[in-house]
Amino acid sequence: MNLLGYVRVSTEEQAREGLSLGQQIERLRAYCELHGHTLIDVHFDGGVSASVPLAKRPAGKQLLARLKAGEGRGVVVLRLDRLFRDALDGLAFFRGTAERLGVAVHSVTELIDSSTPAGRLSLTIQLAAAQYERDLAVQRATECNASLREQGKVYGHVPYGCVAVGAGGDRRLLRDPETWCHREAAVRLLKTRSLRGAASELAERGIPSPTGKPRWSPNTLRALRTHHDSLRKLPMAQPATGDTATPDPEVSPHA
Repeated sequence: MNLLGYVRVSTEEQAREGLSLGQQIERLRAYCELHGHTLIDVHFDGGVSASVPLAKRPAGKQLLARLKAGEGRGVVVLRLDRLFRDALDGLAFFRGTAERLGVAVHSVTELIDSSTPAGRLSLTIQLAAAQYERDLAVQRATECNASLREQGKVYGHVPYGCVAVGAGGDRRLLRDPETWCHREAAVRLLKTRSLRGAASELAERGIPSPTGKPRWSPNTLRALRTHHDSLRKLPMAQPATGDTATPDPEVSPHA
């Protein structure tokens, strides 16, 4: 079977340094030789996140075009996550593009060949397992972040409506008297209005978004509401006490 290889790295640094790119391609060649396939070419996307759909990646777009043209009977990758961003993306590709074009998906690491019933079952299980692991990681990170905020500890970006006070290990997270009222107003609006409705009213009131733009993004409001309760117990900053409350220049619109 003639196969097209696909390799992806997610950062520009990895793309520049190769990150054993030659070894990855050699593993694709070795897999094809072992299973009697012919590797006719390898497509490479450097500095591209898995969150970008395959059809919107430069090399991914070329790969799909060649598969549609019948130049290969399948695609071979080192791992499934080189192709797909999540389980739904992978299943959509498999059930849609792959089946429509009559091409197979081969994974070297997971030992998957979707041209067989066993391979299709394994592919589905592997995608579901990978999604489960990602969901667990997100849940753990969310719980950890909420705990740190409740303790008034600063990590990453400073949430909208808050300021970071102090330096080093004594750096604390406090509510900002100037912007906390805007955050509270947005959360109150979200109790009775849709995301877009709240965004429109905030713009009409002249309350700027965390990025300084007059229009609030629905995604920003959704994240604002999600994390609001973990910030309410923080003390209000009191510049008169001698602390220098300096807003972090990188305020997160998703906090």
